[in-house]
Amino acid sequence: MKKFILVLGLLVSCSVFADAKDVLKQRLDKVQGFYAQFSQQVKTADKQVIQEGKGQLWVNRPNYFNWTITEPDETMIISDNKDIWIYTPAVEQVTVMSLNQAVDNQLLLLITDSHNKVWNDYRVDKNDNTFTLKPTNNTNGYFIISVLPTGMIADFTIVETDGQRSYYELSHQSLGIIDMKHFKFTIPQGVTVDDQR
Repeated sequence: MKKFILVLGLLVSCSVFADAKDVLKQRLDKVQGFYAQFSQQVKTADKQVIQEGKGQLWVNRPNYFNWTITEPDETMIISDNKDIWIYTPAVEQVTVMSLNQAVDNQLLLLITDSHNKVWNDYRVDKNDNTFTLKPTNNTNGYFIISVLPTGMIADFTIVETDGQRSYYELSHQSLGIIDMKHFKFTIPQGVTVDDQR
């Protein structure tokens, strides 16, 4: 009897994880594309603010995104569904890698593709409209994302293994398919290319 209860408990806990993950995927799938402005605040583990920033985000599902930070320093992270381009004008360098190498941008991969195999590496807990995505191997940091039932993303937090938190609040959102020009990166003249593909 104890074994049966233990197995039943495990099944229930697994279904709770699956349900939360399914709910999150279903919500994200409701929006095929969107534009948003964002504000960023980075805090240390002891809640000291160490950076604030602003930027814009364009997304088309699956796997197209343009994450442009305008303050404090300009950086562009662009996915064209094949490669990811990371461009920092201040150092005149662009790094390019294939989409499946993008370990540092996993949250964007999760947001932009509900069928990406990277979902298998996370378990999901749900509290109202807030979803916590923790890696199953417990070796990396984790993500917290607020997604309304309409599919609109309100905010998200990237929590590093050392406790540092980067919080992003989205505003001025418009839903709908984004012009593909936002997902094409042209290498500026004189810029060093670090091709990691």
